[in-house]
Amino acid sequence: MKIIILDDSMTVRIMIESYLEDLGVEDEEMFSFENGYDALKSIEEKSADIIFSDINMPIMSGFEFATIVFEKYPDLKKRFFAISGDETKVSYLKMKEIGVHHFLKKPINSTHFKHFILPLITKQRNQQP
Repeated sequence: MKIIILDDSMTVRIMIESYLEDLGVEDEEMFSFENGYDALKSIEEKSADIIFSDINMPIMSGFEFATIVFEKYPDLKKRFFAISGDETKVSYLKMKEIGVHHFLKKPINSTHFKHFILPLITKQRNQQP
């Protein structure tokens, strides 16, 4: 399994990694990035099973990142989680327009996170050889 965590905040990346560890995800299955370019390179090299991406980031926004990912890997739309602390609906609507199905609001609630992510992790693990 390969999980991409993209956020310009180290605190958020560490928090998501911690929640994933609680769900049994190993360190070598998680790949954290602070910019979209490095995350894209990793996906191109080894694909991805689940992606968590901040919406508002410098250099490359989550919208730009998701657009590129979905053009190359449309099957990732159902396994892509947009993360934002932005209270406006504009960001969410823009992400929905390009195909994002799942959203997590900062600060991310651990119970909420685990409730929605565990079934997806289980499904992905069962599909792997």
